[in-house]
Amino acid sequence: MRVYFAILLTSALCLGALKKRSLSATGVLAAAFVGLTTASNDNLLFTTVLLAFFISSSLWTKYQARQKMRLDPKFTTASQRDWKQVLCNGGIGSVISLVYQYYFDGRRPEDLSIAERRLMTVLIWAYIGFYACCTADTWASEIGTLSSDWPVLITTWKTVPPGTNGGISKLGLMSSFAGGATVGLAADIALWAQYFYAFRSGALPRIPYVTVGSLLGTLGSVIDSLLGATVQASFLVDKRAVSDLTAAELQKRKDIKVISGSNILSNNMVNVVSSACTTAAAVGLIALLM
Repeated sequence: MRVYFAILLTSALCLGALKKRSLSATGVLAAAFVGLTTASNDNLLFTTVLLAFFISSSLWTKYQARQKMRLDPKFTTASQRDWKQVLCNGGIGSVISLVYQYYFDGRRPEDLSIAERRLMTVLIWAYIGFYACCTADTWASEIGTLSSDWPVLITTWKTVPPGTNGGISKLGLMSSFAGGATVGLAADIALWAQYFYAFRSGALPRIPYVTVGSLLGTLGSVIDSLLGATVQASFLVDKRAVSDLTAAELQKRKDIKVISGSNILSNNMVNVVSSACTTAAAVGLIALLM
């Protein structure tokens, strides 16, 4: 039954994304993989958190699209996520979901040993940490760009043009906090709806994941900004901040100026590293608390 549910849900989301042009053709294929490996999990938390990330990110990407287009001439292309972007924002989560299914598929928390319950909690924290980072980063990028105040570079606190990697603003940081909190709230609702009696009996620890998500989301966004300001180059082209320029593009134009960072990692790689670091931080934190 879960397999049919996973296929139906994934198909509906992929077709909807393709129709709304929020995913490219290759992005749909990658999203199908992420969706199937997640929606087939019998713990509703995994699907609920993925939906919270996917739906909210898609909505915020389309929000104030015209204004974003004026700030970023590449916005129309950037708003369509390809397979690289999808896997960078879902690959690690899919692996965590598969590991969880391997150990706990079809098993109730009440029937697990103490060591197994701890492993279950660690995997839940890792999953929330990963998607809290991805959601917070997306919200900060899509909402923070609309700030009336120019951002400041996180490493120097100097004002930089909107769209500069490593640039932070009050609106962006608040958006990161809210994005992470949204993931945590989705996790809380799913867990309490499915495992109410397990919480009542003490089989599962009562953890306010809305708080965990907000803190990990903010941490992930800060890590992403630090990486963006140091190992990802931002360039000033026609009075606009751009990144991920190829060597050919850099040689073609002589009026390009470096705003910050070194051209070491692409935006996708920065997303992978920051989300992986946040996932590791989440695992380390719960390991200390248990």
